[in-house]
Amino acid sequence: MGLPALLASALCTFVLPLLLFLAAIKLWDLYCVSSRDRSCSLPLPPGTMGFPFFGETLQMVLQRRKFLQMKRRKYGFIYKTHLFGRPTVRVMGADNVRRILLGEHRLVSVHWPASVRTILGSGCLSNLHDSSHKQRKKVIMQAFSREALQCYVPVIIEEVGSCLERWLSCGERGLLVYPEVKRLMFRIAMRILLGCEPPRAGSGEAEQQLVEAFEEMTRNLFSLPIDVPFSGLYRGMKARNLIHARIEENIRAKICRLRAGEADRSCKDALQLLIEHSWERGERLDMQALKQSSTELLFGGHETTASAATSLITYLGLYPHVLQKVREELKSKGLLCKSNQDNKLDMEILEQLKYIGCVIKETLRLNPPVPGGFRVALKTFELNVS
Repeated sequence: MGLPALLASALCTFVLPLLLFLAAIKLWDLYCVSSRDRSCSLPLPPGTMGFPFFGETLQMVLQRRKFLQMKRRKYGFIYKTHLFGRPTVRVMGADNVRRILLGEHRLVSVHWPASVRTILGSGCLSNLHDSSHKQRKKVIMQAFSREALQCYVPVIIEEVGSCLERWLSCGERGLLVYPEVKRLMFRIAMRILLGCEPPRAGSGEAEQQLVEAFEEMTRNLFSLPIDVPFSGLYRGMKARNLIHARIEENIRAKICRLRAGEADRSCKDALQLLIEHSWERGERLDMQALKQSSTELLFGGHETTASAATSLITYLGLYPHVLQKVREELKSKGLLCKSNQDNKLDMEILEQLKYIGCVIKETLRLNPPVPGGFRVALKTFELNVS
């Protein structure tokens, strides 16, 4: 074979497909930005739209924080990309975020990716809007009043004490903090948000299956909106269906207790408040909506708190002088001495722990459990990049 034939073969095999691929990426970029507001002369933020159809979703899912850090170094506080099937602008910086949050319902509106809306469902709080959202939020917030939190303190003490005994029994074997804290927070959320009594720690196979299902659902919550076998959305929905089946059993049991007058009327969990609210309005109970709300409460109630608690444990281990001050404050309130363990812990004592409160706030500032949120622009507006 002569040299011209080899060059032609190499051109067809390597160069031509590469050129076609680059052309497809360029055309995809042009297509994504073609819907911009032509009446605005200001430029769109810098950035790329990634691969056709997939955008940069795969890179973000695989690289996660590394991907976001790379984008931040390259483009700054504001850049455009394509995530979860939609053109997206990522915004950082206190001034920029403040403008967006203050422009809620005027400049922007809450709009989660299609995969989140599909998995969590249309009946959950984050997917409701206007009066429905306001009404549902008002009911759920009753479960987080000061009086309600006071009722939860004994439950939290019981669960934390049980877990501490089990952790201390591990001895030199050690344990993985995040999985253990996540399981602890899951049990607490089950009890104080849904009024469910899970099996005792370390002995509940059903509980472990439910925790694993939540982890599977969380891993695939942000994925491409493609419902085919083995896709992220498919696995997330499969895990969600298992969670819904377990939660429905708890809801039906709670309804029976409420109708029989056996439920605690003085300390109501969020699920009980939602059920009673439907009865008060004379509405027929929507089991699907209750399951979706319960799933959202459990997701928000244990994922974020587990992340924050793990960060707190990490920072206390890194800064012994802070840990010593925390111990001194607890000791001053009679919460660290065995001789004073009969002291009843309540909201009044917790509110007096000023230094510990500052430590928790600083932990949340340094390592927030929720890295961001999603909004859809209602109209074109300008952000100050400087």
